[in-house]
Amino acid sequence: MRISVVIPTYNRQALLSHCLTAATNQDYADYEVVVVDDASSDGTAGMVRERFPHVHYLRQVTNRGPATARNRGVREATGDTIAFTDDDCVPPSDWLSRLADGYRRHPSVGAVGGYQEASAEVLRTSLVAQYERHVNRQVYHVRDQEYWGGFECPAGGTNNLSYPRRVLQEVGGFDETFPVAAGEDAYLKWQIVQRGYRFLFVPIKVTHLQEYSLSAFRRQQVRRGMGAAHFEWRLYGHYPRPGRIFLRWVKRSLAFLPDLVRMGPALAFVQMFGGWADAWGQYQAWQSYRPRFEGQERRR
Repeated sequence: MRISVVIPTYNRQALLSHCLTAATNQDYADYEVVVVDDASSDGTAGMVRERFPHVHYLRQVTNRGPATARNRGVREATGDTIAFTDDDCVPPSDWLSRLADGYRRHPSVGAVGGYQEASAEVLRTSLVAQYERHVNRQVYHVRDQEYWGGFECPAGGTNNLSYPRRVLQEVGGFDETFPVAAGEDAYLKWQIVQRGYRFLFVPIKVTHLQEYSLSAFRRQQVRRGMGAAHFEWRLYGHYPRPGRIFLRWVKRSLAFLPDLVRMGPALAFVQMFGGWADAWGQYQAWQSYRPRFEGQERRR
C-alpha cells in the first residue's frame, strides 16, 4: 500500500519544519510527503526546498484555505491511501505503519485515524492543554483501545487521519465552501458515514505544537463556532439564528456550576470560556456568511 501524506500550510515555517522532520522519517517503506503551501509569505518555499528536497512541494497563488489545499494535494498525490496531518503536528515514527495495519486488518474501512494532544511537558503546565485532553477523553471518548464505528468514532480530525483515495473521490473531497479553517473535516466525515462506511480509531497520538494560551484558545473556539454554523447550513440549509445561539450561550453558562463539581474550577472555567467564544463565532458566522450562502444550492 502506497501512502501519500498531505500537509496544508500557511505562514508556519518553523512549525512546518518540525512536522516535516517527523513526517519524512517514518518507518513505513512506501510513502511520499506532499506539502501544499497556501500562498505563504514567510519563506516556507525556500525552507522546504532547502531542508526537505524529497518532499513534493506545491504552492497556491492565492490563499484559499486548507480544504482547497488538501484537495489539490490529493489530486497530485500518487498513493492509494491519503494520510493527513497539520503543519503544527508531529507524528511518531510508526504513524504510517499503524495506519496501514488498520487497513490490512479491515480492508473495507472508510478511514483510519488517531488523535492529537500536547506533549507531556506542556500538559504538565498548560491548563488549556489539560482541557484539550479532557475533551479528547470525555467528549470524543479517546481511549487506549481501538474503536470501530460511525460518526461517533474518535477518529475524524485531519490532524491524524487517513482515507482510501477511492472514498475521497466518491464524495468529491473536502467541501471548499467552508469560509474558515474549521468544520470541513467533520462535514467530510459525515458525508462518508452517510454512505455506509465505518471509521477505525487506532490509539496513536500526534503531538500538537499549537500555542496553548487563553488568547489562542479563544481564537480557536471562535473559528470552530463559525465552522459549526456553516456545518449546520450544509446539513439543514440555514445558519443558526441569534435566538438559538443565545439559548446555547445560556445553556453553556448554566452548566458552569455542575461543571465545577464534575471537572474542578480550573477546567470548568476554560469550558465556559470556550463555550462563550464558540457561541460568538456562531453569531459572527450568522452575520457574515448567512447573506452569502443561504439560498444557494447545497451541492453534494
